[in-house]
Amino acid sequence: MTDILFKYGGTLDKFIGDAVMAFWNFPKEQNDHAVRACLCAIEMQATIRELQRGWAKRGLPKVAARAGINSAGVVVGYMGSIKAQMNFTCMGDGVNLASRLEGANKEYGTYLMVSDATYQKAKDRVSVRFLDFLAVKGKKEPVKVHELVCEKGKEEHDWDERVNIYNEGIALHLERKWDEAIASFEAVIARWPDDGPSKTYITRCQEYQDNPPPEGWDGRYILTHK
Repeated sequence: MTDILFKYGGTLDKFIGDAVMAFWNFPKEQNDHAVRACLCAIEMQATIRELQRGWAKRGLPKVAARAGINSAGVVVGYMGSIKAQMNFTCMGDGVNLASRLEGANKEYGTYLMVSDATYQKAKDRVSVRFLDFLAVKGKKEPVKVHELVCEKGKEEHDWDERVNIYNEGIALHLERKWDEAIASFEAVIARWPDDGPSKTYITRCQEYQDNPPPEGWDGRYILTHK
């Protein structure tokens, strides 16, 4: 994973347990930093899938990994005490959001989640699908987030059909038409059984049938856990 990070010009911040924390655009300015981050994450996933096949042949457990990517102004430099210990790192609200997005993948059965801020900078090079207006733990205002799918032009042959049906379900969900939304998401599952976001929205719409969101609801979903 670290070799791939360096391939795309990323700066390794630290290893946190089994996680790799990285950033772009410093110390060298990179006008395409969002594209680099997205393509890096996509290649990491492809490499993990290849490793999984080797591990399976050896009878080892399947190990997977998720990523969260956000683009924002942050503080980069030496942090800490000159008298005790310092660490070269990046800090800020935008860093915290990236971390939250990594964990939020669990909610949707996805592996790569990007904020809309990142997508807008990389949209000419990558393919995504809308996931949610997500209010992560510790935040009141929602953030538009997407699943990072692949490099543009490398979608699966039936991707457009799949995402069109899915988007119909999203639109019906936002219109509070729960039964119709469930039908759309079930149509996705019928053809693509492993579609995590559709499974999530079926469960969510079923919950809203019994306990609908308040009047004036803007489509947001409040994530109460990391």
